Amino acid sequence: MNDSANNLDSKWPDRYFAAIFTTQRSQSGDDVYEIMASQMVALAQKQQGFLGIETVSGDDGIGITVSYWTDHEAIQNWGRQAEHVSFQAMGRREFYRWYRIRIAEVFTEQSFMSDGAVVASPVA
Repeated sequence: MNDSANNLDSKWPDRYFAAIFTTQRSQSGDDVYEIMASQMVALAQKQQGFLGIETVSGDDGIGITVSYWTDHEAIQNWGRQAEHVSFQAMGRREFYRWYRIRIAEVFTEQSFMSDGAVVASPVA
């Protein structure tokens, strides 16, 4: 699976934060997991400070989801959002053998576009 829910046409801040969620899926509940993951993306998109999300997963069950936020406080608020907390508990019980969450501040971004242009955000 390779999915992106980013609005690349809108201007993001020069500096922003990324929550990097790396997981090892268990062998249970693929259909339910896909529904829950879609609901989490839809819920995240409604949160103040949400910028976008990218996710990939391999046949080995390893997945990486990176959500982008305007600031660290927005990530903390997302982590405490009631429905998200409930889904976190279900994920630990049903869907993940393990997971790791990392928070990073993004200072620079570069993009390759099909026309060959490279866009870089300056370091503030």
